Amino acid sequence: MKTFLLFVAALLFSAAPVFSQTYVVSVSWEHNECNCLDQGNSYYGVKVVISDVANDMVVVEGREVKVDFGTYTVDVSVPEVLAHCEDPTLQLPPSYEVWAGVAVICDYTIPPEGICTTGGYKFPTNKTCSDFANGNVDTPLLFFE
Repeated sequence: MKTFLLFVAALLFSAAPVFSQTYVVSVSWEHNECNCLDQGNSYYGVKVVISDVANDMVVVEGREVKVDFGTYTVDVSVPEVLAHCEDPTLQLPPSYEVWAGVAVICDYTIPPEGICTTGGYKFPTNKTCSDFANGNVDTPLLFFE
C-alpha cells in the first residue's frame, strides 16, 4: 500500500507542471510615446490576435491589455490556445498565425483615444502547440512612425 501511495504522489507531482502551464505571447516594442501629453492615465494598448490557419478558425479574437508608459514588454495570457490544442475534434494539427499590435492611448482627450500605432507584427503561419507550451512565442514588433 505504501508503494502505491508513493507512486500516486509521484504521479501527481509530475503532472502538476502540465496543468499549470500558462500559454502566453510575449510582446516587445521600441520606446515611443508619440508625443503624448500624458496626464497620468495614458498607456500602451497591446492587442493580440491568434488564428489557426490549418483548421481555418480564430482562436483568440483580440486579447487587449493595458501597459503603463515606461514598460516595453508584456506577456499576454492566451489560455484559449491550450484549450484549442486539447480539442479532439480538430481535423488537422493547429498551425497558428499570431498578430500583435501596440498603440499609444493618450489621456488628454475624454475618453482617451489612440493617437498612433507604435508597431505591429504578424508571425508566419507555423507556430504550433509545442511552441506555446515551451514559451517560444515572442513578438518583437516592427517600429512604425
